[in-house]
Amino acid sequence: MKRDKLDIAVVIIVCACLLGVAAAGWLMDPARQPTRVAFLYPATGGTQNVWQAAIDDPATPQQLTFSENGVFDFDFSPDGRWLAFAERSDVGAVTLRLLDLSESRLADLVDCVALKANCTTPVFSPDGKWLVYQRAESLGGRYGLPRIWLVNMRSAEYDTVALIADKQVVGHSPVWSTDSNTVAFYSADVTQPGILIYDFIPRGEDDIQLRFIPSSHGTMGTLAPNGTQLIFPELSRRGDQFFTHLRIADLRAKTFASFTDPQGPGDDVAAQWSPDGDTVAFARRYTDERWTPGHQLYLKQLSAADDELTPIAYEPSLTTSYFRWNGEGDQLVTQRFPLARGASSGDGPALPEIWVHDLASGTSRKLAEDAFVPQWVGA
Repeated sequence: MKRDKLDIAVVIIVCACLLGVAAAGWLMDPARQPTRVAFLYPATGGTQNVWQAAIDDPATPQQLTFSENGVFDFDFSPDGRWLAFAERSDVGAVTLRLLDLSESRLADLVDCVALKANCTTPVFSPDGKWLVYQRAESLGGRYGLPRIWLVNMRSAEYDTVALIADKQVVGHSPVWSTDSNTVAFYSADVTQPGILIYDFIPRGEDDIQLRFIPSSHGTMGTLAPNGTQLIFPELSRRGDQFFTHLRIADLRAKTFASFTDPQGPGDDVAAQWSPDGDTVAFARRYTDERWTPGHQLYLKQLSAADDELTPIAYEPSLTTSYFRWNGEGDQLVTQRFPLARGASSGDGPALPEIWVHDLASGTSRKLAEDAFVPQWVGA
């Protein structure tokens, strides 16, 4: 049977549409995008939303979320396709949303408004199968202490359950091990403060799933990629002042040691383990003649025979308060804050800045101003 011209035209149009959709999907695939960093913007004077910028073209950032009430915090799936974010609501609660960046499709991840809860700090597991977050239940006119909850990202309904069933186990600031077997978080129990390490499959011969590391500092440490060691901040007293140093716990050997000298000339407030497990980046402010107004970023190589430190993007007029490695371990993104108003801020207040530091070349570049809590996109 002979096809008429209308049939041929329809076939051509359908094929063109399919090719267009395929091309758009190919171009929008996060894996094909340039290396990007996301952050909350603006830090002052407006409603915070998630933006991203290519590190090679920071002058043209792209807005990813358009929340009228603002975003509290966020995280990306390892492949860069999914953005989970904690969105403020107009009734006071904070809920979890999920944005499919490949299709620009927005959905509820956990409807915390309906649950009358505050849900924040989503963190994807490195294998992308799970997500943890902290959730504080409503107690009438206020919210209780947060607990750590788990979302099954493979479930069509995004089933969620408490990581630990015991309601007395509270905590915040969860982190994952690289193999997605371990979740560590700071336990805010005032009677016994410290860090809890939960293994889905026990690593040690003692078959223990939940381990406790006493710490009074109040902040989470950094978990080794293999989940067997933990570096965490602890308070130390020198004379009439308190400073912070870093300790290291070997979870298999059940031993503790000082990672930095508690009586040395440093105030070490935060650390991040590199993806290969051989280097630790940490923020230090010296308290001797090397003193700087703000904390500077240093690297310590664990396999080195000495304790030599390598400064990264040393700049005394800036303080580093937040930093993250990329997946390859050759770049760091940091949140830095000018300690004095400069030419960039004019007569206005000093504003937080986002910087990227390339370890191979030793170069640094500023990506954004008036922005905070940077994250690598799919790194």
